[in-house]
Amino acid sequence: MNSKLLKRLGIMAILVLAMLVFSQGLWLWEQLEQEKQTFTSKIEGSLQCIINFHALQGYSTPNPIKTDVATISMGKMKNNEINKNISSELGRSEINTNEYVPNFALGKLIEATFTDKSLSNKKIKLNIVDSLFQNNFPEIDKIQAYRMQLIKNDSILDRLYHGEVMDKVRINSLATIHIRFPLGTKGTYIYTSDLQLETFPFLRQMIFSIGISAFAIILVAIFTFWLLWTLQQQMAQLKWREQAVSGIVHDLKSPLSYVYTFLDYLASKEHLPTTQKQLKDASTNVAQLTNKMEILLTLFRGKKKMIIMEPSPYNLKQKCIELLSELKIIYQDKQIESKLSISENFVIYVDSLYFDAALRNLLDNALKYSSAYAKLEIKAFRKKKHLNICIRDSGQGIPKKEQHKIFHEFYRADSKSKGHGIGLAFTRQVVKAFKGNISLQSEVGKGSTFHIILPMTIII
Repeated sequence: MNSKLLKRLGIMAILVLAMLVFSQGLWLWEQLEQEKQTFTSKIEGSLQCIINFHALQGYSTPNPIKTDVATISMGKMKNNEINKNISSELGRSEINTNEYVPNFALGKLIEATFTDKSLSNKKIKLNIVDSLFQNNFPEIDKIQAYRMQLIKNDSILDRLYHGEVMDKVRINSLATIHIRFPLGTKGTYIYTSDLQLETFPFLRQMIFSIGISAFAIILVAIFTFWLLWTLQQQMAQLKWREQAVSGIVHDLKSPLSYVYTFLDYLASKEHLPTTQKQLKDASTNVAQLTNKMEILLTLFRGKKKMIIMEPSPYNLKQKCIELLSELKIIYQDKQIESKLSISENFVIYVDSLYFDAALRNLLDNALKYSSAYAKLEIKAFRKKKHLNICIRDSGQGIPKKEQHKIFHEFYRADSKSKGHGIGLAFTRQVVKAFKGNISLQSEVGKGSTFHIILPMTIII
């Protein structure tokens, strides 16, 4: 992971956090708007009840027990009183059921009728409405200032201010409420009220939800920045490791070149054929080791850390025979039985340097983790549109839970395992460079089988 990728991840993390904060802010705004609408409904309902009570109060019978209730008593009229002229009295009013509004409570209709009567007689006073509102509305402490108006046909009949003057009211503000509703049954009179609320009046009710939301955002931010810090530390560690390995590999090239030259010199002076062959084999192995080091240095120097292939004809069977001959010298203490199921003219078009290294890793692991008697089988065949190469061993096998990890760089099944966990990761990288795949089938105690699947385009 390079610094540019880390910066991009940092920018993405900041954007995600910004989106999270924005979404939480939007949610909070919607909740506050909902609380405002609920509070507006409470105020409007309370004011309507207060005005209706005030209208009824002028015609009600005083009740010492229920002083806050306007009681209208209707008694049964005597027969001799039915025809009396009582048109000036309120009880003479009629309710025409033919014009009864559906879902309109009869009590509300009676209240509206008395409100009409009170308005026409100028008995509704805003100062009394204000007094009732202040004494009876339970959440009056949330209101900082307000203005009440009584309007008839667009003309202001009465106006009242409470608190600081509100000449310029922002109706759409979160801290401002505008109420308007008709009075009576004819719609001639209208009551309006503009109320200025205290700063953030509903936040106190949502303090728990806001606290949980803020705590969650802080946790996400801490985790995100901790993750970025961890990635940065790992990147620095990997960079240091790469520089260290690159330096060591580079420093080893000179002594290995000396060993290679010296072995060739000894082989040229040796007269015994057996010893001469051993010296030449040793020289060949040193040369191959030098090639591997060149591969590593090429990878370290590459900006994209990608393998650049230079394909050439590659006789698969012949190369496998050569690799097995080298490995049999290394594992002389083991009895090795190998079987090749590959046709003589099976030639593919790959980079010999890299493909040799990939095959050598697989064959070396097969022999390294086998017992004293090692069986090895290599098969190559065409199947549909792919080339299959199978390498089966008689080793100790790999547990199921570990199989998906073995191609990871620097992974080892346990601390006692030989090697450094680089070979299989490099092999997979080589196979992928040829647009192929590598997989594993293994069972503990019964050995492992590696499957390399390559496209048919590499076959000559």
